[in-house]
Amino acid sequence: MINTHEKEKKQFKRLFQQQGVDQFDLRFQILEAFLKLEHHVTVDDVLTQLNKDKIKLDKGFVLNSMELLSRFGFASKMEFDDKETQYEHRHLGLHHDHMVCTKCGNIVEFKDEALEKQQLKLADAYGFLMLQHKMEIYGICSRCMKNRDILVSLHKAKPGEKLIVKEFEAGKNMQLRISSMGLRIGDLIEIVSNGFGGQVVIAIGENRLVLGKGMAEKIRVQPFNEAAVEDPATEQESKHSVLSTIMLSQMKTGQEGIIRKVSGEGLLRRRLLEMGINRGSKIYVEKYAPLKDPIELVIKGYHISLRIEEAATIIVENVKYKKR
Repeated sequence: MINTHEKEKKQFKRLFQQQGVDQFDLRFQILEAFLKLEHHVTVDDVLTQLNKDKIKLDKGFVLNSMELLSRFGFASKMEFDDKETQYEHRHLGLHHDHMVCTKCGNIVEFKDEALEKQQLKLADAYGFLMLQHKMEIYGICSRCMKNRDILVSLHKAKPGEKLIVKEFEAGKNMQLRISSMGLRIGDLIEIVSNGFGGQVVIAIGENRLVLGKGMAEKIRVQPFNEAAVEDPATEQESKHSVLSTIMLSQMKTGQEGIIRKVSGEGLLRRRLLEMGINRGSKIYVEKYAPLKDPIELVIKGYHISLRIEEAATIIVENVKYKKR
């Protein structure tokens, strides 16, 4: 690497002098400071190194010099999402791509020859002459995943994450609002955007929902490991996994469970019990009306219909998809 850096310095002197770039000596000091730094650095990082070398320069001049280094191919200018502009050494003939952690900002460099060849084949298949390319994979690094809680609030999730809805830490009224929007325990969701006006936009299949920050804070989710689902059979099997104890109004079409508690007061509770909705009975969600209210159920072989508000008074456990 030292020999490579010496070659860079020689080429810098030749090119910058040929082009008549002003303040050559000062810009050469910036190059030397930059070459002492590895990986991805900001203008402030270069300024810090210059200070260590007892060189005092204006930030604007350093920024202008880094732009010149990028223009002449001594540095690569990197702009990852909303992160501050960064620079890395650009050694001719060498190429790599990046993985960027959206939580801690860590950047991992990687190179995969098979992937490089596949990109060339893909370009050729489309009759496309590839001149240059870059790949940036955004996600969460292993360190952040290790330190992350198993369950997190939805409002903390990052765009692009796929998650499973696990709990609603909300009162009955808000739980009813969430259910009426079509979001239920066990749903697989994807974060479309997060942070614009405090709103979180999620996708459930082909449907988008917009949640306010207050509502998103009450929804607990768990990361979905897409890589763990190797084939359709595995995915189907995961659909039969047991879900948390929830309100009947939060169950989805095709799910069944065991009634744990019948709440409500007075006439409502008495009517529910008379319909056979008792603790320990198995109940199955047959379908929802077009506007999600009422809900059609099967209990003890009988078909019954309940308003969503009534279904919210019934607590169900061992919820899972009924095997066909």
